[in-house]
Amino acid sequence: MSGTNTETLSYEDVLNIHEVLVKDFASTPDPIQPSGIRENGDLLQSAVSRQHVGLGTNLKYPEPLSNAATLCYGVCCNHAFHNGNKRTALVATLCHLDRNGLTLQEKVTQDELYSFMLKVASHKFAPKKPRHDSSDIEVDEIKRWLHRNTRQIKKGERVVTFRELRRILRQYDIELENPHKNYIDVVQYKMKRKGFFGPKERVGTRIAHIGYPGDGVEVGKNALKLIREQAGLTEKDGYDSEMFYSAETSVDKFVMRYKGTLRRLAKV
Repeated sequence: MSGTNTETLSYEDVLNIHEVLVKDFASTPDPIQPSGIRENGDLLQSAVSRQHVGLGTNLKYPEPLSNAATLCYGVCCNHAFHNGNKRTALVATLCHLDRNGLTLQEKVTQDELYSFMLKVASHKFAPKKPRHDSSDIEVDEIKRWLHRNTRQIKKGERVVTFRELRRILRQYDIELENPHKNYIDVVQYKMKRKGFFGPKERVGTRIAHIGYPGDGVEVGKNALKLIREQAGLTEKDGYDSEMFYSAETSVDKFVMRYKGTLRRLAKV
């Protein structure tokens, strides 16, 4: 995005968040049904484009908190999806913050987060005296809430789920294979020649055997450290953490971390 260092979420990012939520809630008492976008995606596009409103490079919401706030408001209140709008808005907001190096403070309870999203959805952040368009005031109040309740992510604090780890490792031709009894193999592939003059073939070597509770669960720091060391992907090998983890944001970790809040939002 020009004119600012704020990282934004794309239409595809928010749609993917919705689809992950649909999948994760499919077998629960509160599935997202019907799922999918309304109005051929126009309402979602409008919600996402709020991040880029402005004149030239002078954006209306130039810094991360106000930008996250307007995205939260747009996704929640545009009703871009047939169902699951509040849940999608919450996870999209958390992903936006994460992408900009921010996270909720530990003091924020699930009850407070639930109450916050209800206020966004029911326009409780609007002024008591009705106005024709109070969206600017509401976005500013959402920003104030985020300002009080977020902090910078500390170096080395970033976590990923096993599903995201699969995507990261595939960039380096490494796979998670052979799950068995809550464990899984980490297999590194390299092209090797068979004999002196034979053709090269892709050969896998197990470099680690780690605990594996499931794709949506966060990977332990010790397991990540072991994989990077065994694969030659540490900072001393020329791969700093930012390069290793890439710019992708894990949706799964927020779904797992705030499952209680998301379930409660499904009922209102």
